[in-house]
Amino acid sequence: MSEILFCKGKVFVNTFSNKADGIPGFLLITKELQTTQLQDCKLSWIAERDLEQDYAKTLGNIETKLIDLPSVRSPNNINIDFMYSTCSFNVALSEIYSIQFKPPHPNKLWWGSCIIHCKGGINTDVPVLSFHDDICSSTIAKQKKLNQNFDPFSNEGEVYWGGDDLRTCLQSLVDLQKVDSFSYIYLVNASLEDLRNFSLNGFKNVKSQQSSSVKGKSVWDTLETNRWTIMSKFADATTSASNLFTNLVKRHPIVKIIDKNQDNIYVKQLMKNTRVKEVQDEFDSARIYLAKWAMGVRQEAERYQKEHHLDDIYKQILKNELGISNDVEITPEELNMAVQRSFSLTKQKWDSLFDSQGRLSITVHEVKDFIFHGGIADDELRKEVWLFLLGVYPWDSSSEERQVLKQALEEDYYANYKSKWIHREPLLNDPQEEEYWNDQVFRISKDVRRNDRDHPLYKYNTFDALPANEETEENNDNEEGWEIKNPHLLALKNILISYNIYNTNLGYVQGMTDLLSPIYSVIQDESLSFWCFVHFMIRMERNFLRDQSGIRDQMLTLVDLCQFMLPKFTKHLKKCESSDLFFCFRMLIVWFKREFEFQDVCSIWEIFWTDFYSSQFQLFFMLAILQKHSDVVMGQLTEFDDVLKYFNDLRNTMDWSDIMTRSELLFIKFQKMIDVLEREEELIKKSTTTSGFQVHEPLEEKEDRDNDLQDPPLHHPRLISDNLKKLLSKSLVIQKESTRNKDSVK
Repeated sequence: MSEILFCKGKVFVNTFSNKADGIPGFLLITKELQTTQLQDCKLSWIAERDLEQDYAKTLGNIETKLIDLPSVRSPNNINIDFMYSTCSFNVALSEIYSIQFKPPHPNKLWWGSCIIHCKGGINTDVPVLSFHDDICSSTIAKQKKLNQNFDPFSNEGEVYWGGDDLRTCLQSLVDLQKVDSFSYIYLVNASLEDLRNFSLNGFKNVKSQQSSSVKGKSVWDTLETNRWTIMSKFADATTSASNLFTNLVKRHPIVKIIDKNQDNIYVKQLMKNTRVKEVQDEFDSARIYLAKWAMGVRQEAERYQKEHHLDDIYKQILKNELGISNDVEITPEELNMAVQRSFSLTKQKWDSLFDSQGRLSITVHEVKDFIFHGGIADDELRKEVWLFLLGVYPWDSSSEERQVLKQALEEDYYANYKSKWIHREPLLNDPQEEEYWNDQVFRISKDVRRNDRDHPLYKYNTFDALPANEETEENNDNEEGWEIKNPHLLALKNILISYNIYNTNLGYVQGMTDLLSPIYSVIQDESLSFWCFVHFMIRMERNFLRDQSGIRDQMLTLVDLCQFMLPKFTKHLKKCESSDLFFCFRMLIVWFKREFEFQDVCSIWEIFWTDFYSSQFQLFFMLAILQKHSDVVMGQLTEFDDVLKYFNDLRNTMDWSDIMTRSELLFIKFQKMIDVLEREEELIKKSTTTSGFQVHEPLEEKEDRDNDLQDPPLHHPRLISDNLKKLLSKSLVIQKESTRNKDSVK
């Protein structure tokens, strides 16, 4: 038995021997009831002439029902697999490589059509399908329905036609990725390699189409592009002209600068800004404002280029700013891979990666490639994928094994951790330990109360997590000791106290709530969220050690990395007494949780969890933020306080996708530089060994000589510290808190 998911009548095939020789039939998508893999659904076409009258009538009724229903059970008297003719076909969705949808001509010069290409080796000849909408009952009925709602357009933003229904159905069953806007080509469950290749070729097609487009449209596109190019250059001008603003230190009014620089049109325009006029007597505020303004314009220009698919311009900006066209050669494929981040992991694609037993059918690296370069489509899918990324579910497990594991983890959480503190008796004979425990619970409760209160899940402190009375809510929030009623906030508290039982040495440290909050908001299951948090803390525990050795090591590594990759910026920070990068501490401790929007943080973290390039990729993300703002900082800011305030004010101002692209390119550049330097070191070792002797320079003299180098060359061997070499590893860096003198719970 099967169910029919799609049925469309009056779909014609053409033998091409005679253009008028079209054969009408029914196009169907069917699913066997016992089939769990949606990609095993069948796409079939059956000629009307091969159907008995009753069969044709039954399919017509099913076609009408499917306008409002997702599927219809196949009648007992119909067996689609046996309804074949010379033109009929029956192909599994997993066997389809690509589908090209060609909408009908506005003046009905041709019908809308569909061309299906099967994968290599599949001996299935699929003819071109033409949708005769004017005689198709379901299409006519849906057109009337859309017109009544004053919305005759499809999800693609074009006038609805019969092929839209086929595309919509396929999108619910398989991962259907549009790769060519002008040819309407979609790939089915495509690999990233295919998506990247089509994306690159498709971009070339877009450029050629744009060059031959209507003149009026091209003119406006050119004007808009030039507008942002000019604005971006204007912002750069404010950076490069920083010496003009240093006169403000002497408390000269800004107006005098105009008088002294009548020929500088950028400065003239800048002085018209009302905000600049308001702060002309406050040099420090003006300087920070101008730095932020310049960066804001540049980011807006980049956003425009992304939205309008001006990838060549964006790539050239990256090449220039990251120095990848001069210092290190980055291949076009590497650059395209970093820039193209639009192919997210969808539910349909995720399901297609598993076999009938629920085991992964491709390599883990391929899955992580999808996540790293495209992210996960939505929170509903994250509930599944994060359990793998965080190590709760093994990648090689079957669906049955995962179900058993889930039940075992739930029992373990409630029996061995949560119940221990719920039924805990006070330690009357150990007041010191009792005081420690009460302090832990108090600090957890305090942090949970103020956790992400702007997020809908945590916003209202009512038993159903919905606002009973907003005025009452406001009053409750202002009371330090209000009782936690929101079930999701209570779950956070339960998990954190249970983790205190799980990891008695570390206990609770401020900031852990920030790490748990996004996990629970996605998983929304207390026991599974607990185990996700436990696995997350394996890598994050070093950020919360009492002696701060873990975060200190990361900061020292970041300093080395910044000096290695951004030597000019490092030199400027040294002049500003900021070379220790203290302003990065808050960002690294909780992985940029407070610098980006909540949903952006989810996207950033899942990329970090892949360890696709390095288990410490967060340092390259931080490096990308520094690189992104380096020109503005070097051009405008000269004091420690200014630099600190500038970076502390970056909250919700950055495009995380752009930063991630820069992070990847910086890592590739870093990796290639390390390879070159290691080869040079190896050659030096071989040459000294061959000569029979080795000259050893006293360490003190070597350090003095190196410190005298204002801008040491990148090929200097001493720059390759052990910390830098470790950045190439995908293995987790694990540091645990030392054993407490007493257990937190007895």
